[in-house]
Amino acid sequence: MSSTSSLVGQVLGNYRIVARLGAGGMGEVYRARDERLDREVAIKTLPAAFCGDEEKLRRFQQEGRALAALNDPNLLAIYDVGTQNGSPYIVSELLEGETLRTRLMSGPIAFHRATEFSMQIVRGLMAAHEKRMVHRDLKPENIFITNEGRVKILDFGLAKLGQVEQVSGGSDAATLLTSTGSVLGTAGYMSPEQVRGQVVDHRTDIFALGAIFYEMLTGKRAFQGATTADTISAILKEEPPDIWETTQNIPPATSHIIRHCLEKRPEERFQSARDLLFDLGTLSTLSAAGTSTVSRRLAVAPPRDLRPLWGALGVLLILAVLAAGFLVGKRMERPLPSYHQITFRRGSIWSARFTSDAHTIVYGAAWAGNPSDIFSTRPESTESRSLSFQNTDLLGVSSTGEMAVLLNRHPMVRFVSQGTLAQVPLAGGAPREIVNDVEQADWSPDGQLAIVHHVGRGVRLEFPVGKVLFETTGWISYPRFSPKGDRIAFMEHGNPGDDRGWVSVVDLSGRKQRLSREFASEQGLAWSAGGDEVWFTASRSGEPFVLYSVTLSRQERAVDRVPTNLMLHDIARDGTALVSSDKYTTPIIVLAPGQSAEQDISSLDGIGVFDMSDDGKTFLFQYYGEGSGNNYTSYLGKADGTPPVRLGEGASIALSPDGKWALTIINEPRQVVLLPTGAGEIRHLDRKGLEETGDGAWAPDSRHVVFSASLPGKPPRTYMQDIEGGSPVPLTPEGITGSRMSPDAKYLLAANAAGEMILFPLSGGVPVAVKGLQKDEGVIRWSKGAPGLYVYHAPSATLYKVDPFTGRRELLRRIVPSDPAGISSPPKVCVSADAKAYVYSFERYLSELYLVRGLRR
Repeated sequence: MSSTSSLVGQVLGNYRIVARLGAGGMGEVYRARDERLDREVAIKTLPAAFCGDEEKLRRFQQEGRALAALNDPNLLAIYDVGTQNGSPYIVSELLEGETLRTRLMSGPIAFHRATEFSMQIVRGLMAAHEKRMVHRDLKPENIFITNEGRVKILDFGLAKLGQVEQVSGGSDAATLLTSTGSVLGTAGYMSPEQVRGQVVDHRTDIFALGAIFYEMLTGKRAFQGATTADTISAILKEEPPDIWETTQNIPPATSHIIRHCLEKRPEERFQSARDLLFDLGTLSTLSAAGTSTVSRRLAVAPPRDLRPLWGALGVLLILAVLAAGFLVGKRMERPLPSYHQITFRRGSIWSARFTSDAHTIVYGAAWAGNPSDIFSTRPESTESRSLSFQNTDLLGVSSTGEMAVLLNRHPMVRFVSQGTLAQVPLAGGAPREIVNDVEQADWSPDGQLAIVHHVGRGVRLEFPVGKVLFETTGWISYPRFSPKGDRIAFMEHGNPGDDRGWVSVVDLSGRKQRLSREFASEQGLAWSAGGDEVWFTASRSGEPFVLYSVTLSRQERAVDRVPTNLMLHDIARDGTALVSSDKYTTPIIVLAPGQSAEQDISSLDGIGVFDMSDDGKTFLFQYYGEGSGNNYTSYLGKADGTPPVRLGEGASIALSPDGKWALTIINEPRQVVLLPTGAGEIRHLDRKGLEETGDGAWAPDSRHVVFSASLPGKPPRTYMQDIEGGSPVPLTPEGITGSRMSPDAKYLLAANAAGEMILFPLSGGVPVAVKGLQKDEGVIRWSKGAPGLYVYHAPSATLYKVDPFTGRRELLRRIVPSDPAGISSPPKVCVSADAKAYVYSFERYLSELYLVRGLRR
């Protein structure tokens, strides 16, 4: 491409340039004709700085393909990318309309229209963020409004592609770039972390959206100074004027949403575009209904004589005061919810249901560390009667007195387990087995079963048994029929090892709808007595579980909140709720080096241990309790019981052998982070597009990490990556995965494609089968010295050393909590290199069952 003026009339690939449409910081845009498909398209040619740089061209092609994979009506559709004479270009759909910047030149935008535009922008951001792509330069110039009112986000990802010289300027419209040419953003719309040059994620786009929404409503920039430096200072230190100072005819919640977007700290903003969309949807509902009759009438041109208006306002004020007094009085008349305790033993309650007449309550529980059993009681009683179904979990009770139970439940991963579904009369009798590999079930009003069924790598919601209504690669919990039997509500989860998720509903034809925003943790669900709401218990981010409700039109509210975890089990026809209050603790027990007795050094609830140093003096644990956020927090614990050290944000994985680094994972956005345990700077490892399938571990040299991952569409394998940077290097063929490397770096403990444990020789040779491992036995780590594996056998609570080559087993000790009450799963055990010191944690749930009356409906 010799010059921009000569492009008109030229052919780029299959595209003939027709006319020049405009130019911007990221290149020039032309109208062109796709001669192959006979359609008009837009072509953007990118800056000449790309020419002659093969690495930039390669990266452009790679990023262009990623952009083309984004398919959403609110994102500019990318058709093709290419290069000609060394210069790259992008082919996209041709839009007719104007940019949001042009629209704003006429002044503020009406509230309902600005809200609608913002929701469309957020939908586009959601689609891109789910593909882990961040815009980084969201501004009115990059928002296009078509003649049909459709919003399109332009230049998504191009900020990351740009590699041009630094631009300076005196206005806040200046685009700022790094010394290497990567666009940071546009002053006035950049997040504080952007202007500081820090690593940014999807939350920087949420900040920019807040600034854009503010500008649409007020006609003024949220952050604007006389110079770029002044604008940046305002972003870092100041808050924009309250929106009510210039725009009063909007719902009060609008200001809260904008300020939540514009929080200085990213962890205090909306944590996902989905959450932001949910709140904007509430504004949209208010907009559709009108903000208020008075506001609409006052928006009309004022009368020449204002006295009638003041008189009318006075009358309205008096009526408002009287109405408020009436409502307060009515609220004061309404009694507070009453909680009536009906269980009094020490242990865990897993599920509970009313019988059809609501005069009997059936529940599954494990008391005093004994196996789970099914019990019945009545509201007026303080005693429960065992139905003698040991090692059996209750799933549901039909209107005809049949119980759905789960036999031989066994865990798959955390939160997910399965067993054999059986049917048994409430009056007693032998269970009749129905189907295997079931997790949960519920009875329809006419006595048929809906089940959550594990089939292959998928999980299905089936009704009737065998007919798939919904299928996912995540997991499904708490399916519950509506009172009419026409819908099934359930909790939908993405990661099988995480109870983060949404409340969803599906009709009997298979049409699914998500009702709630995403919650950090959710367990327990039931339909309201009238069938117009789904009630559920969930936590936003480490807080105690709250009782919520959501309608089929996605209107959500908090029903009740108490200073402990609530779990909803059932709701009777008169509105009485059956809930358990769950006291959740996560003790840490340690045997320090040189000591003969264990010590309880618990300091936080909501923790899990993940690794112990070679010398047994320190250990790595993560905190996921109240206030921990979506990414959790990693700590370095001390075996001597002194206070732990907070290392930083991230889910814990492993300590380096030299004790200097903690390997952690940030969930949002997904990234690998190395936290120094002493002095030093945080490091980020780029997986170069690999999708991780395992948590990872350290190589013996403390300079490399080992992890399992896969390329899109390819089987997983094991990789190793230098912590100083660089691309991951494959260690194993596809289909062989594992991360634990022997201390001499000769072998990798791995699994082959059939799931069999093997020792993979890293210097070449034939893998050999691991010998000596038993069922229900978890490998903790390699021992030092003679080759061996430390393993924990959960059923016997016993620590062994196993020679993986010969199968020889050596009993080391029993590791078992002294008080078994309420322990829901085997402890997580970590040991030192010589196994003379150890630390373990476990989860303890102590539950009490309550009847709750008088909840707000």
